[in-house]
Amino acid sequence: MAGMLYSPSLMIRRLNIRNLLALVILVLAGALTVTVIRNFQGPSPEEALEALPRNIDLSMKEIRYTETSDGLRRWMLVADSAAHSVGEGVTRIENIRMIFYDRRGADDVILTARSGTFRADSREVEVYGDVVVKSPRGFALYTEQLTYGETDRVIRTAAPVRMISDRMELTGKGMRLSIVDHTLELLSAVRARVEGMPGNGKKG
Repeated sequence: MAGMLYSPSLMIRRLNIRNLLALVILVLAGALTVTVIRNFQGPSPEEALEALPRNIDLSMKEIRYTETSDGLRRWMLVADSAAHSVGEGVTRIENIRMIFYDRRGADDVILTARSGTFRADSREVEVYGDVVVKSPRGFALYTEQLTYGETDRVIRTAAPVRMISDRMELTGKGMRLSIVDHTLELLSAVRARVEGMPGNGKKG
């Protein structure tokens, strides 16, 4: 054909480049598919277990535990996360909220804390970090560490505490609060401030 030159080597070079580009596209598409599938499926159970700390046997998110007796709720524990060690028999919990139910349904006590531990065998809960206990009777108690024992249903601590109500502030070291009858006892170094009364700050 006039005006046109046919070159077999040029045609082969073009075909090779096209085949190479097609192969690259297929490889990239396959790698992308594998990545998407892996991300969608998440880690395998073996990989999830290997990712846990060596002293942890089970890790959970957003747990909720309710203690009952004779069909009635005694208390409920809610936490953002929990890590359980079978060897220690301890569950470590984070961002805690506990509700101690009153039988009449009117005087539930609410406890919040940053972290703590729960022992299932003794039903003992220890919390620490920004601990706050609030009662519908109008007081709030602040401390850094508390322990609740199911045996006697008492919240106790040896740490400094501060209790605030509508017109009074109490501080002391060591405290016992009965969940049964809501009696509160500050154990030592007690000081009281009462709004509108002289002599605030005296030891009680």
